[in-house]
Parts: sequence; C-alpha cells; structure tokens
Amino acid sequence: MLKANRVNQSEWLQMFKAPFDPCVELVPDESGDQLFILKSKELDSLATLRDVLNAGDGIVRTLNGIAGGVVFGGSSVDADGAAEMRDGKLIRHLMLRAETAHFSFGRGSAEFHVIMKDEEGNIVAPPPAPTLAQRRYAASRTNELVTHALNYCAGEPGWFDLYKAMELLEQAGCNPRGGKGRAEMERFSLTANWFYRHHDHRNEQKRPAKPMDLRDARRLLRARINQALDEVDRQAQATASA
Repeated sequence: MLKANRVNQSEWLQMFKAPFDPCVELVPDESGDQLFILKSKELDSLATLRDVLNAGDGIVRTLNGIAGGVVFGGSSVDADGAAEMRDGKLIRHLMLRAETAHFSFGRGSAEFHVIMKDEEGNIVAPPPAPTLAQRRYAASRTNELVTHALNYCAGEPGWFDLYKAMELLEQAGCNPRGGKGRAEMERFSLTANWFYRHHDHRNEQKRPAKPMDLRDARRLLRARINQALDEVDRQAQATASA
C-alpha cells in the first residue's frame, strides 16, 4: 500500500498504469476506502510480510526518482504497508512511519496526449504500451548504478545526494559531464564542491561566479538520469527488434 497526497497520487496513476509492470491502482476494501496499491512482479515471489515491506520500500524509492524525472518536481510517495487477498477479502498490513512534510513548486506534466489521425481524419487509437515512466523503471533494473543514482535523486535531494548521483552515473559510463549542457554540469560540480564537499577548506578561486540554485541542480541531474535511462531503453528496443 502507498501513501501519497492528491497530486502525487494523480501523477502516479498516469505514469504507472496497468497492465504493465510496475503499476498502481485504487482498490476498494470492505470499509469502502480506496487503497492506493502498488503491484510489481518483484513482489510476487516473496514469502514473508517483512520481505514484501522491505522490497516494496526500495521499489517505491526508485519510482519516486523516476517520477521526479518525469514531472521535474519532488515525488514523495511512501510505502505505507502491504495488502493481500485472503479468502476473497483484501487484508491490510500497516507500517508506521514518522510524518514529514513535502512541498513542490513548478511541476511538469506526468503525461502527454498525442492524437494521431489517418488520411480521412479519423482518430487512430495507439496500441496499449508501457508509459515512459514504466520503460524507464524497466531500464533502471538492468543497471544497479543508475538505480542507485535514481534513489539519490528521489524526494528533495540536497547537494550531497545530487553529487553522489553524478558520481554513480560516471561509474555507470554515462558521461553526465559531457554533451549538451556541459557548461551547466561544470557549474553544478563547482557549486556542489563549494557549498558542500569542501566547506571546511574553501578556495576563492574555485567558487563559481554564478552558483547554481538547488532546484536547478535537481532538474539538471534528473535530466541526466533520464538521458541514461532512455539510452538503455533505446538499446533494449533495438536488440528486441533485431
């Protein structure tokens, strides 16, 4: 089971749709409540409730990273417990957590609607397919380093988390400092070093002339992770069609 505010719930319902894996759904229980449920093949073979809760917690953290890279804002969904069908009844197992507050501004869109028409102007319905978020999640499961980078970018990451994400992308061979936006990555690196990594040994010559805003840094690193995930997805699609 998941715990989310209305904005995050709506976004996740658009990004992680059934029947593709992983997906989220609103499922009514006997009391009439709508339970926000995560379904994943990774949870199906787990034998104990503890294993389900631990694995679910990790999956949700990665999905928060995926979601943050789609809407370019903080995604703060929490694993709130587990649910199972027993004798035709939906049983809830709750997990207690400390309450935290999250605020996000300047969000993007969780979904784009593309309308295709034939030569006669009739709307052509595309075949069902995994969403962009689901494809990126599948790509992340093939590269542990990129998954860890995603986890560092989940929620509202600070400079330490973002710098670790960049280092992990470098270890994965994704070259986040190169290509388009190289100057911005250099400004990010200098700002992160100045304000966090070497705060006890500051060097005036290394201070960036225009330090990067933390919100811009989050968007930049999430964009770099998106590029890495999309490249993995493209390679997988090319291999499958070969």
